[in-house]
Amino acid sequence: MRKNTPLKRFNEEFFLKMLIHQLAKRRKRSAQKSVLICAKDFGGCKQMPAQEKKRAKLIDVARHAGVSPGTVSNALHNTRFVEPETRRRIEEAIVALNYTPNIRARQLRTGKTNTIALLSSVPLTIASGASRLGFMMEVALTSAMMALEKQHALILVPPGANPLDAVGFDAAILIEPAENDPQLYTLAQAGIPCVTIGRTPGTDTPVPWVELHSAATAQILLTHLADSGARKCALFVGNTRRTSTLETEAAYRRWCEGRQSPVVYSLNESDGENAGYRAAHQLLQEHPDVDGVLVLIDTFASGAVRAFQEQGIAIPDHMRVVTRYDGIRARESMPPLTAVNMHLDEVARQAITLLFAVLAGEKVSYSKGKAPDLVVRASTSR
Repeated sequence: MRKNTPLKRFNEEFFLKMLIHQLAKRRKRSAQKSVLICAKDFGGCKQMPAQEKKRAKLIDVARHAGVSPGTVSNALHNTRFVEPETRRRIEEAIVALNYTPNIRARQLRTGKTNTIALLSSVPLTIASGASRLGFMMEVALTSAMMALEKQHALILVPPGANPLDAVGFDAAILIEPAENDPQLYTLAQAGIPCVTIGRTPGTDTPVPWVELHSAATAQILLTHLADSGARKCALFVGNTRRTSTLETEAAYRRWCEGRQSPVVYSLNESDGENAGYRAAHQLLQEHPDVDGVLVLIDTFASGAVRAFQEQGIAIPDHMRVVTRYDGIRARESMPPLTAVNMHLDEVARQAITLLFAVLAGEKVSYSKGKAPDLVVRASTSR
């Protein structure tokens, strides 16, 4: 357990800087050199861009490496296994000839964009605003860097029933799918490979997923509430059937057995922070003996804290508040909220690895993710 551990602030500027840094490194490695042309008419030497030289083609690389064009293509796109020694010769030929793939030609020929979409079923009322798309952006940072290493781009697609209406892409990662998620249906109908962060509920044959350990997270947070002095605890969850919601509520009801009667509020995600605000007011009226609350979604937690403070309920003296995602809302809340480190960088790494395994035709089912760690803050610590 980590207590009051300062976390590096994640924001959009840091994300963009990291992407620009990675792109700059890649461009530096593949940048075309200039050639010096010495001629009397030019009065000496001057630089002429190498683009004016004849551009090397894939067949030139194959000839230089002593292999077939198909082998070069397999090495470039990782579509089939290429012997390490053969790959080395191809890489040397690429450097020697200063070869760069013709992306437009390949897209026209194959219909592929080398683009991965990052999708979310969580509405913007939850993910945007003060949340600053934090959960999605944390996943995006690691995913984008890993995609770049495999010559793919990553795009963020706004929530919607049909993501293909927004932009074209070859594969997708969907964050926390809902039961009967329309985005999953659309992707399946279009034949687009997909993996999810969090298991798809309500099906015995979910697409490959990365585990988020929602039940374990709930157990950690509820145990901490009790250890911090809470005698009766309530649960605020969203009304969308996601695995995180279902597993958290199930874990909470198990935890209540022999301790207390369950106090569960199911909130409309479309109402955002106001849903948490109204639920907290309702809780104080209906269950004045509750002195601890697990608010699964951090946006709801922000609204709940505001309501408690308006009613003069001191946190944590008279009400202890915990949430799941250790994002901007949890860190900047007054008081800061106890949460868990979900290790989203590792979750994203496993999601990208899983997705490329799917693209390579491998039989995969799920990845185990990483167990959460408690991050204790002032909302439960006096």
